[in-house]
Amino acid sequence: MNPDERLDSEQSNRFPDLARFGFVLSARDPIRLPEFAGSAWRGLLGHGLRRTACVTRQPTCTGCLLIHSCAYSLIFETPPPPGQDLTGFTAVSHPYALDIDPRAPRCYQPGEQLILGMTLIGPAITQAPYLIHAMTIAGQLGFGREGNRFRVVALFQEAGIGSGDWVPVYEDDHAVFRPLPTPPLDLPPPPAQVRLSLLTPLRIKRDGRFVKPQDFTPRDLFRNLYNRLKRLALLNGGQPETFDWATAAPLMDGLQLQAAKLRWHDWTRYSNRQETPMQLGGLMGELTLSGPALPTVWPALWYGQWAHVGKATAFGLGNYRLGSAS
Repeated sequence: MNPDERLDSEQSNRFPDLARFGFVLSARDPIRLPEFAGSAWRGLLGHGLRRTACVTRQPTCTGCLLIHSCAYSLIFETPPPPGQDLTGFTAVSHPYALDIDPRAPRCYQPGEQLILGMTLIGPAITQAPYLIHAMTIAGQLGFGREGNRFRVVALFQEAGIGSGDWVPVYEDDHAVFRPLPTPPLDLPPPPAQVRLSLLTPLRIKRDGRFVKPQDFTPRDLFRNLYNRLKRLALLNGGQPETFDWATAAPLMDGLQLQAAKLRWHDWTRYSNRQETPMQLGGLMGELTLSGPALPTVWPALWYGQWAHVGKATAFGLGNYRLGSAS
């Protein structure tokens, strides 16, 4: 790719479409979020969406006649498409990622606002109205055993991916959803070197074990990133062959890891299914990448900011941002 060119339409078709949304919520009761709020948000929104979308009321999605047309199964219990060969994959990637700000307050008084970001991928973008209704129900259910409630004030959509230009597309006093067209991907040219900041824990494995700060290599990051993007492209549009790891692996010799300041951070969540606390530890911190292979892997690295990478992306993990290394 010419460093002076931005992503053209042919290249952008390699990636599934993206749309970034931000819910503005208002606390109706005092709310105290857990240290890792992603699991709580995922569970609450999932309950709300199941109540909104499920018409069969089956206890599970497995075997349901509507599994390939239901908003709930599409987003939260994502099935492989009929006849699709997913050989080699141990899980199906969900077409969304929660954007959790670990710096946000954990305690809210009635009337104070909460913000929840969410990226929708491919066909899931059209399900945004269901998610608005699901979030309304989630607010009525409330957090935890106390059922601390909130209401939906508005939904914003980012006009261009990564632009920071947020436009209101729904407000509760009008109850009309006016989505923006799916924004095109506007990939900036690759830099000579780039700083990667991990905003939420990055959980990646090598040989069955989680990669710790002292063991981390660019190969660990890109192996997980390419595999996730390939799954997303298989299910949500795009060109899966673009993200073939066997082709990309030799490029790793052309990447240099510099100024890595990584640490291991544990977040704890309570699993209602397993009725036990679970650790969601992962890598946090910053690192710098450079080298002759950076322009080649740059599109996947840039796109991964919004799709996330590693395990538990549905909870908001594996969220990172790219910035200047100078």
